[in-house]
Amino acid sequence: MENEIASSANRQRKPLRLIVSILAIAAAGLFAWLFWPARRETAPPTQPAEQTTAAANEKSSGNQVLFSPEAIKRAQIETGEATMRPMAETLVVAGRLALNEDAAVRVGTIVTGRVTRVLAMVGDTVKERQPLVYIHSHELVDARAAEAKARAMVTEKEKTLAFAKAELERAERLLEAKAISKREHALAAANVNAANAELDQARAELVRSSEFLEHLSVPHDSHEDIVAYSPISGIVLKRNVSVGTVVSEATDLMTVGNLSTLWAIAEVPEKQAAIVRIGQPVEIELQAFAGARFSGRVVHIGDSLDPTTRTVQVRCLVRNPRGNLRPEMFATIKLDQGATQPALTVPRSAVIEMESGKVVFLPLGDGKFEKRAVQTGREQSEWVEITNGLKPGERIVTRGGFFIKSEFLKGSLAEE
Repeated sequence: MENEIASSANRQRKPLRLIVSILAIAAAGLFAWLFWPARRETAPPTQPAEQTTAAANEKSSGNQVLFSPEAIKRAQIETGEATMRPMAETLVVAGRLALNEDAAVRVGTIVTGRVTRVLAMVGDTVKERQPLVYIHSHELVDARAAEAKARAMVTEKEKTLAFAKAELERAERLLEAKAISKREHALAAANVNAANAELDQARAELVRSSEFLEHLSVPHDSHEDIVAYSPISGIVLKRNVSVGTVVSEATDLMTVGNLSTLWAIAEVPEKQAAIVRIGQPVEIELQAFAGARFSGRVVHIGDSLDPTTRTVQVRCLVRNPRGNLRPEMFATIKLDQGATQPALTVPRSAVIEMESGKVVFLPLGDGKFEKRAVQTGREQSEWVEITNGLKPGERIVTRGGFFIKSEFLKGSLAEE
């Protein structure tokens, strides 16, 4: 009986185990369907070994950079060719700016005295006839006394002349009446002539003393001081006195210069000095104004040779309408020698300054650009001579070079 009951129980458990097995298999299939494809799709695709190696080589190259077509269009990159063109022979020498002494004056005085007021400082802009220095001098008192004495002398001599003329008229009447001799009449006439001469001398002394007093330049607001005025309009370049300084006729009180023009002093080597001529145009570059160029002309060629440097000093006149040029600035002076010869040139915009020096960028196609170091020579208008690094006909980037430069700089910073 017990065996029948156990057998019946086993028959009832078999369908249950079958159902559980079927459900487990279904659950496993559902899990595989839901999760296994997702892992396969999200896994990164593998790259061929050749492509991986090529990308690594391109990234490690420090002379090339790659742009997409959109980036090239956005940067407005343009290209051109390195071409041969005639360029003028140019002599490049070192020099400096100097004060144009033809447009500068030294303010002085014609008396000895002591400075009481100084009305201008170095760098001040002054106008013609503007007061600069007040000077107290005893010569002013002497000059005024001399002028007053001369004026009184003129008055005295005028009275003497009037008396002599009256005596001459009386002598003429007496001579007609034969009351005096001709000798007495002649003496009266001689007295008139002498009085005229003395009056002329007194008047000349009055003119001299008056002019000296006028040259002392006494201002209207002072009875004791003499004033020194600026002879020209310009800038105070030097101030040699202060309040209390004792000055004389040999003392330079101030130096005033008109800086609308300056001199550029060029040191030309002995061998090239013979080709320099008066009126020759020059181009001047200054360290203080990078990239700016100023024009001028030769106005003087030195007569002697510096025995130490073996150079001749050439003076050039440079206009300074804005007043931003200053004496003693270092300059590079280029003198056009007139002759021309063919040279390999590129536009000025194609040459880019980098830390390693001057470079140009060459388009290699497919958005790739190469950096090429070059050496430059003469510059003329918008063209720059290339002395090393390029060949005629090679294509270079003429516009958008700064955009390419920024990409090279980004790459160098990333490597660091």
